[in-house]
Amino acid sequence: MIRLSTILTVLILLIFSSAYGQKNIAEYNASNGITYKIGDKIKLGRGSATNGDFLYLQMGGWGAAMSYNSNKGSDQFNIGKSYSGLAVEIKKIKTYKFKGEEKVIFTVAGGNITNYNLVIEDAIATCEVADCKKEETTTSSSESKLDKLKKLKELLDSGTLTQEEFDKEKQKVLDEQ
Repeated sequence: MIRLSTILTVLILLIFSSAYGQKNIAEYNASNGITYKIGDKIKLGRGSATNGDFLYLQMGGWGAAMSYNSNKGSDQFNIGKSYSGLAVEIKKIKTYKFKGEEKVIFTVAGGNITNYNLVIEDAIATCEVADCKKEETTTSSSESKLDKLKKLKELLDSGTLTQEEFDKEKQKVLDEQ
């Protein structure tokens, strides 16, 4: 039989979510330049807590609702550092308005029986998702192009490549995205 406290907890969560402007959306354009949609996979980065746990990936679903009765600390729903590198699938995208601030929360599945809540912008800002900073990706790819061009020049200078081969390989590197 379902406990009365569990029913009350679920009712409070439902009231809380409607009272704070919860709205489901189909896709979200994030600050890292990626448009996330339901069904997309997100690779987790590293947890941003001092012990390596995730601060913006938390237990969701029934597991969290039933755990609200516990007397543990406020980090009781945070997911441990062992989830680093895991790919999670977006099941729902929701916006919440709370005290004038809007948050976007993804409900994600990580391959077990419970879902998780991912506060996406905070996760991007702290690199709790692997695609956290578009600028760094662009910089590292341009640096790797530069490295490739230097190596090609060394091969040309050493006589390993002809000028024609160098020009052809150089163009390939420059055309990479």
